[in-house]
Amino acid sequence: MSDDSQNLPSDELIGKTLGQYTILEEAGRGGMATVYLAKQTSMNRNVAVKVLPPHFLHDPNFLERFQREVEVISALEHPHILPIYDYGEANGVPYIAMRFLGGGSMAQMIRRGVPDLDDLIRPMRQISQALDYAHKQGIIHRDLKPGNIMLDGSDNAYLSDFGIARVMGSDLTGSAIIGTPAYMSPEQAHGMSIDGRSDIYSLGVVLFELITGREPYQAETPMALLLKHINEPMPPARDFRDGVPDSVEHVLAKATDKDPDNRYSSAREMAEAFETALRSPNETRHAAQAKTKSVAPPVPDEPEMPTVQGMPDMPTMQQPKSAMSDSTPAMEAEIERRVQSALKESQKIEPEEKKRSPLPLVFGVIVVLVAVVGGGVLFAPQILGTQASAPAVPTPFAGADTIENESYSVSIPDAFTRFENNSDINRTYEKWQPSDESAFITVATVADNAMNIGSYEARYYDGDTALTFIDEAIAEDGTVRKSYRVVDSSDMPNGQLDIFYMQRGDTLAVIELFTADASEPDEATISRLQLMLDSFRVDA
Repeated sequence: MSDDSQNLPSDELIGKTLGQYTILEEAGRGGMATVYLAKQTSMNRNVAVKVLPPHFLHDPNFLERFQREVEVISALEHPHILPIYDYGEANGVPYIAMRFLGGGSMAQMIRRGVPDLDDLIRPMRQISQALDYAHKQGIIHRDLKPGNIMLDGSDNAYLSDFGIARVMGSDLTGSAIIGTPAYMSPEQAHGMSIDGRSDIYSLGVVLFELITGREPYQAETPMALLLKHINEPMPPARDFRDGVPDSVEHVLAKATDKDPDNRYSSAREMAEAFETALRSPNETRHAAQAKTKSVAPPVPDEPEMPTVQGMPDMPTMQQPKSAMSDSTPAMEAEIERRVQSALKESQKIEPEEKKRSPLPLVFGVIVVLVAVVGGGVLFAPQILGTQASAPAVPTPFAGADTIENESYSVSIPDAFTRFENNSDINRTYEKWQPSDESAFITVATVADNAMNIGSYEARYYDGDTALTFIDEAIAEDGTVRKSYRVVDSSDMPNGQLDIFYMQRGDTLAVIELFTADASEPDEATISRLQLMLDSFRVDA
């Protein structure tokens, strides 16, 4: 390879040689590095080669720091830590050679759909064992996230990129804070000294995302995201996925407590608590009450007070009467009806529970309903059950605008620009993407039953050799999702394409969501794609 290789686009490394590694194809791309599948000629085996940007060599201390850190990391020998085979610099290109795993990352797995809770027990156990081993060696990961948890062909999990964030000196916020803001512990976000409990916080955030399919916090800037980790409580996982047991919520709350002293003492303890939460939920619930200082779970088997997200807390009860001036006779009658209904429901408790007081449930109903009246009509429709179905035009999420078409509306982030309009006689078709082409969304609609899913696929996808089918799923509302691996396409980089087919009345809507390969995926981009999908409305 020539000395000017550092000026070549990364895909031009394919076919070239770095040391004893012949680059075969790109396997993943992140903001700070690119990973290639390569052949190690000396041992005739496939490996993963992570290539770091050549501009790091402009730092005279980089190679020394790089060598020192990677030597420490490569000494980690654990069955579930991705082993480093070699590292070095060839013709101005720093690289690390690692074991190659064909299962991709957990970030890619999440995109295909959230796993069953029971399917998370084994990878959590494996990752926790690896993390505790590293902590005993005095090494903190600092950048734990789904993109740094790799899977083999049997879905065994492996931790990767120990210390790489510190080697690269990532400075996302301008304050020398190293790591990924979406998963940082409060003390890490503060720039304070950290220990293994910071990784446990990050592991709790990772578990939250594996359960719900999304990160707990959303923000427009890295600094705003850090402030949420510092100041805002972790939202309940059940807000984003039905059926999450209370016992699992307790595990997430303890792992992500703002105070490191209140978290689990080890990753293994957290993994065992999670397994117990799924196997014996009542036992975990009692244990959480006994151990957790900052989380006060409800009394076992006692009716829970209804809550409303965003409603005022108990002090609302002490507002002066003028604060209720917006009430109406109808709303006051509804309060009375709800209180009486709560009393009747409390009398239906099974015989062995009749001794329990119904007051907590009644009190909760009163708090909620009085808060509703005190707040005027702002929240009343939602609480009193008079809210209509979802609006035809969505409210844009933060940093987005709503695009209205003749047949649909969708919220598109400001960073995405309209790239093309390929409408034809059969369909309307529009595409938006950011300037770095790391992702895109397309929306196509076909009206008057001109096509069904089969005929649409036959017309627009059949014969495309760049697409390799991964899997498909059907949602409760009938939406069909089909996922494809994209390799060697003439009009997009390697990555994953998810196609959603929505039949709404006489209109077939087809949404494509694409993300380019990333060894360290941009979780913010993936979250924005999900928000775009959630915002889509068909004008039936």
